[in-house]
Amino acid sequence: MNRLGTKRVAGALALLLAVYLVALLFLFPASVAWRIAEARLDLPVAVSTGGVTGRVWSGRADAVRVDRHHVGALTWRLQPAALLRGRLGIALGWQLEDDRIGARVRLGRRSADAFDVRGGLDASRIQDWFDLPLLLDGRLTLDLQRLSWSGDGGFQEAAGALLWAGAAGGLPRPIALGDYGAELDTDDGALVARIDSAAGSPLEVGGNAAWHPMGEYRVDLELRPTAEADRNLVAALDSVARRDADG
Repeated sequence: MNRLGTKRVAGALALLLAVYLVALLFLFPASVAWRIAEARLDLPVAVSTGGVTGRVWSGRADAVRVDRHHVGALTWRLQPAALLRGRLGIALGWQLEDDRIGARVRLGRRSADAFDVRGGLDASRIQDWFDLPLLLDGRLTLDLQRLSWSGDGGFQEAAGALLWAGAAGGLPRPIALGDYGAELDTDDGALVARIDSAAGSPLEVGGNAAWHPMGEYRVDLELRPTAEADRNLVAALDSVARRDADG
């Protein structure tokens, strides 16, 4: 066999070996992979599961807990087409009782993209997970077409909306606030939310909020209680904000 033929055979064998190793990895039991990874992860929070089933390729983690908070179940399915671009593609699904969110994620060496992030959850979940010092109510709905992040450059692209219907918050009981929407965009690496309230909301809100992954944030909002606003809401706003000439 000449040298060219030898190289071709060696190349074919190397390709077959690579395919075989990738197949072994993808078909590896997810429960075993999690036990191996769990012992080596150095996370800032404690993560545990009530059980992991399936394969590395496609599986499910039930009764996931982050610190002491129960955050539901997570499903995943690898998308091999992304490997052709040198990225890891995953279709993710999250569920906790009637709350569900799905998304497609592509991970690079120093980049991440999320596509078709859609679903909803009760606002009370946020209060519970982040131990907020007030009660929240209403329904949060996500409809994001794309969210892109790249290294120290921050957010590069954002398209979509976040809705909060029947919003309420406060102590010792949630006070009705209204219905709100936020259109997402980016500005110099920061994720920007342009917030507006629906007509008839007891608390009218308008303005922008922005957050950069490096830790910078800014909030520029105008809050205006209407005649239908709860008097406790008006009192709370007077204690933390300054009225302008229009009230």
